[in-house]
Amino acid sequence: MNKVALWSYVGVFTLIAAVAIGAFTRAYGAGLGCGPDWPTCNGEIIPSFDFYTALEYFHRVFAGLGFIVIAYASYLAFRVGGRVKAWAAATVLALLAQIMLGAVVVWYHLSPPLSALHTTMAIITVALATGMAVEASRIGEA
Repeated sequence: MNKVALWSYVGVFTLIAAVAIGAFTRAYGAGLGCGPDWPTCNGEIIPSFDFYTALEYFHRVFAGLGFIVIAYASYLAFRVGGRVKAWAAATVLALLAQIMLGAVVVWYHLSPPLSALHTTMAIITVALATGMAVEASRIGEA
């Protein structure tokens, strides 16, 4: 497996973890576990933890890690060229929109329409990242 594909798949799995933790966060009513603060959590980079704070905090951590990994995979994709560049660009743009939408959801105290849009955008972002990984897997094929 080439480096672009490897990092793309790591990004997909990291984003899936962020979505899963986000689902638990929503199900347990912990969406404001970090208070109305973003990007900090209860005003701190590393807060004191209770169950709700931990859920929301680790959702944010995995979203951030997903962004870092996808950004690196995209950098590699742009160096390689080909169709994977379009997938990489779309994935990064969707992920940036998703992260900013997450901030807006917090700032607007979990507004149901915004929360629904955040969930929908998460699905789109994972789908784009998966497309990027699949396309990256084809690099070097005849």
